[in-house]
Amino acid sequence: MTGANILVVDDEVETVEMISLLLEGQGYTVTPAYSGTEALEILRQGIQEHTRGGGSLIDLVILDVMIPDVDGYEVCRAIKQDEHLKYIPVIMVTGLGSVEDTTKGLAVGADDYVSKPFRSEELVARVKAMLRVRAMEQELLQYAHELATLNEINKAITSSLDLDQILSQTMRGIRGILHVEAGSLLLLDEDSGLLEFKKILSGSHERMAEFKLKPGEGIAGHVVQDGQPLLVLDAQNDPRFCPRIDEALGFVTRSVLCVPLKVKDKIIGAIEVINKLGGQFDEKDLWLLNYMAGSVAIAIENARLYAELSDFARELEKSQAQLVQAEKLAAMGRLAASIAHEINNPLQAIHNCLHLILRKPLDGEKKSRYLSMAQEEVERLIAIVQRMLEFYRPSREGLAPTDVHTIIENVLALSNKRLQHGKITVTKKLAPDLPTVYAVSDQLKQVFLNIVINAVEAMPQGGELCIETKVSEDGEELSVAFTDTGVGLSEKEQESIFEPFFTTKATGTGLGLSVSYGIIERHGGRIEVQSEPGKGATFTVYLPLNNPALEHV
Repeated sequence: MTGANILVVDDEVETVEMISLLLEGQGYTVTPAYSGTEALEILRQGIQEHTRGGGSLIDLVILDVMIPDVDGYEVCRAIKQDEHLKYIPVIMVTGLGSVEDTTKGLAVGADDYVSKPFRSEELVARVKAMLRVRAMEQELLQYAHELATLNEINKAITSSLDLDQILSQTMRGIRGILHVEAGSLLLLDEDSGLLEFKKILSGSHERMAEFKLKPGEGIAGHVVQDGQPLLVLDAQNDPRFCPRIDEALGFVTRSVLCVPLKVKDKIIGAIEVINKLGGQFDEKDLWLLNYMAGSVAIAIENARLYAELSDFARELEKSQAQLVQAEKLAAMGRLAASIAHEINNPLQAIHNCLHLILRKPLDGEKKSRYLSMAQEEVERLIAIVQRMLEFYRPSREGLAPTDVHTIIENVLALSNKRLQHGKITVTKKLAPDLPTVYAVSDQLKQVFLNIVINAVEAMPQGGELCIETKVSEDGEELSVAFTDTGVGLSEKEQESIFEPFFTTKATGTGLGLSVSYGIIERHGGRIEVQSEPGKGATFTVYLPLNNPALEHV
């Protein structure tokens, strides 16, 4: 440690001058102190000045034992007990040469011991040895600090799936460790094949984001093309350097350190830092940046995959919503004939009433009666259309406490004509005081309607449909069972009945039960089927009770 600052503490002026002359001849700086109090004051003042950014710490203390006011043992003990001073090596010097004195000095923390009279060569050798140890300790502490900082940065980076947050945290970490004038993180755009500046270290160079580099262009372009880090100490005279960014920004790049961002064998970008403050880049800086780049690359790739997965999930959710809506239309189509009949009847009645009023002389009482009849039929039409609209309209509801019995009654009202035309007798076995479930009511309506229509179509010659509600013995779920007396299902058909596009009918999308199954599953429930060929089928919907935490239904 050439130029090290050594504190010499001795009350004999001649001894201090002799040691100073000896050490200054070796290139060291000597600070004298003639008492223990003065020595401690110099040490503590050095800490304060160093903390404020000025002055330097003492690197080594040569300490006489027998000094006034505070002896050498107490001074050594105070140094080793101080959090800021304890790493400074202390060589104790004394004319007391007993083993007991030496042991006492080592016990209070002295790193070495020299007895008077000492030879000049011996003292210099011991000083050099202590300073070498001091230099090694400082280097190890610096590496430990940098590694701890790197680990903290890596934790912060890898704990996030937000790309912008990862990039910002990376650039803050680079500033904290490498102390550079400028820097940037570039990512390779797979569509254009160009390197884009995604994050800029220095706020004064935000215009760098306007530039894009081709692989092989500039230092970063070469790193991405070759996949190898580069340490360039004279950028202006390096043939790989691209001056156009400097020219546009009025910036002077002197030295560059650039490492690739690599995931497995794939290069996704690069980290580039420019002009180290207070010195030149070295191999240690290269190692630190490369170490950080490994974690950054993985974090960036994870963030990208998460973003793609989120986009896919949103598209899937959108597709599911469209599929649900399409199946609503399909169900309405299957009800179309009976709905048309239910609309035509009141329309005919209204037409007849108006015809009689307009074409035939009637007294006031008859006109009033025909108008009342027409009004009743109009209200009936309004109710029919309202039921259709409520079923068709895309859901704007969220999860809410829902009365399953009300849903069943609405579905039966909507499908009433179809049941009549199909000669289906409906039997209801509804549990008293059935608790509500958290659900989207019109989605449950769609599921129940689909099951009812399927039951009607499974009984072409007519039959019976029984709807039964129950609460499980443990009170955790309720069930709605739809039992028909239709043609039934084989075991193979039961295995595939909820698969998309599977159908047992000559016409149909094969999506009704698949969509219904998805709706109930998103409600935290399930649908089960029991059937035998020729003996009908039972479709049972199970829904959890008291579960307000359901989401994404």
